[in-house]
Formats: sequence, structure tokens, C-alpha cells
Amino acid sequence: GSLDDSISAASTSDVQDRLSALESRVQQQEDEMTVLKAALADVLRRLAISEDHVASVKK
Repeated sequence: GSLDDSISAASTSDVQDRLSALESRVQQQEDEMTVLKAALADVLRRLAISEDHVASVKK
């Protein structure tokens, strides 16, 4: 079909360029996720500390 035609029309180097671009985007997003997870963990840790502090003050 037309999809096969367009695939064969695309040069190998073009396909490789697209793949490497995709891979770098995925890697970038993974790095961002790692940063976000670390930030979230920090926020949760601070919340837990502040809740403990509030609980101890209320006693």
C-alpha cells in the first residue's frame, strides 16, 4: 500500500536520523522524570517533617 511506498521512499539515513532524534527525546524525558521524582520526594519528605512538627507541637 501507500504506507509501504512511503517507507521505501524514505532513505535509510533519514530513518536513522529520526530514530536518534526520538532516542534523545526519550532520554531527555527520562532525565526530567528523574529530576521531578527527586523534587517530589524532597517535597514529600519536607511535608512529613512539618506534619511531625505540628503533631509534636499540638501535644
